[in-house]
Amino acid sequence: MPIAALAHADETDLVRAMYKLFKRTHVPGIFEVQMSGACDTGIARDHNEDAIAVQEDDGRGYHLAIVCDGMGGHSAGEIASAIAVQVIGEYLSVHFGQAQIPEAIPDLLRDAFTLANERIDDHAMANPAAQGMGCTCVAVLGIRDRFWVAHTGDSRAYRVREGVVEQITVDHTMVQELVSQGLLTPEQASVHPYRGRISRCLGHGQQKCDADISQHTLDKGDNLLLCSDGLSDVVANPEIAALVGQRDVRDASRRLIEAANKAGGPDNISAIVMRRVV
Repeated sequence: MPIAALAHADETDLVRAMYKLFKRTHVPGIFEVQMSGACDTGIARDHNEDAIAVQEDDGRGYHLAIVCDGMGGHSAGEIASAIAVQVIGEYLSVHFGQAQIPEAIPDLLRDAFTLANERIDDHAMANPAAQGMGCTCVAVLGIRDRFWVAHTGDSRAYRVREGVVEQITVDHTMVQELVSQGLLTPEQASVHPYRGRISRCLGHGQQKCDADISQHTLDKGDNLLLCSDGLSDVVANPEIAALVGQRDVRDASRRLIEAANKAGGPDNISAIVMRRVV
């Protein structure tokens, strides 16, 4: 994946810097999707463990967006998220041509996540200070109007269609498991003190990667939002719908970050908006 498609913080970056990306996949008169990403440290954190990437279809046959949210001390979280973004992007670039039919895409994504999981754990084993490093991850691979979502952890994907927000992913958290079992309501889950305890991720000593993968369609005018929990924890759906609907997708991603910071910015914040305009 080209380095311009990757954004993450390192210790030399300004704490309050916002990273912004923009790519476009365009088939004249037939299809166009615009992708804008932004990544920010937030107010409360002193460094950024999120990483984002966008890749246009430059002849490779697909477009791609990834958001990762790292965890682990001694800067290990930001290394984990950077490894995941890099490995997943490179694996798909090399192996996409082998997925000759759409039915093969889920296995392709699952293999990419599995390799990222292994690489993160390999790094942790070679660097004792990074033991326990890992990250959540949500990725969208699009082929024209079809797209596949792969995720592990609580980084989310939403589709916004005609102003209605639909959460595509289901959080891999202990609290969400209680909601799924009917033991908590979504309202109770949203304020539960353990809502951030994830049950699946990349790395963190996991023996295997168990990503959820689903297929969807992107109609003209639809928006997709990929984000870390630094956004979804503090910006409610009505505000997400209003901000994603900004005329320019670059304004949309930037204003989503600003909204999370206005709500206190308690965590690192990542947002990628993908919009089908043709």
